[in-house]
Amino acid sequence: MPASAQDGPIAPLSWSEQDRRCLSLAIAYEAAREPVAGQQAVAEVVLNRLAHPSFPKSVCGVVFQGWRRSTGCQFTFTCDGSLRRRLSIATMAEARTVADAVLDGAAPRRVPGALNYHADYVRPVWAASLLRVNKLGAHIFYRPLPGGVAEGARQVERDWTAEEPDGAVIDRAYASGGALPAAMPAVHSAAVSSTTRSDGPFAPWGLPLTR
Repeated sequence: MPASAQDGPIAPLSWSEQDRRCLSLAIAYEAAREPVAGQQAVAEVVLNRLAHPSFPKSVCGVVFQGWRRSTGCQFTFTCDGSLRRRLSIATMAEARTVADAVLDGAAPRRVPGALNYHADYVRPVWAASLLRVNKLGAHIFYRPLPGGVAEGARQVERDWTAEEPDGAVIDRAYASGGALPAAMPAVHSAAVSSTTRSDGPFAPWGLPLTR
């Protein structure tokens, strides 16, 4: 297992550059304005999912789960138009620093076993069926109850290959600070363009911004 979904430390392994880029993108788009602890927690959720049998089998597969849909992806920035926003160099550099620290085993565990989280300004129905682990910044983190199921988990063994994004998509998004690659799917009408949206927070897990 590349990481533990339990209470033990995340073991440093030989992660690929694509792993690091995908985790950096997730941190930057999901938690750019969060404290470092909150950014580490988002990264930890990705690795907890990677270690879990009901989620994709690579960092990029976890981050981009459902990305080919116009809505309903597991990390909203991959399908809701957020990649149209060009993030600052400083934002991406900070995200990469956090990603490297988490992958290299240099960051403390923040949310042991957490497989889900949501922003504190939304109330998803699935939260009531999970165990709250911690609140860091604007995000509340959850793990499944004993015998329970995480939101987004797939209970039937499946081929996760379809969840993997093309390497060019990752490379272009990372290199441009998040400018939308031509290979990305069309976004739905609720997406916000780069001219009207800053690096501010948004609701993860396909949830709207309204309370």
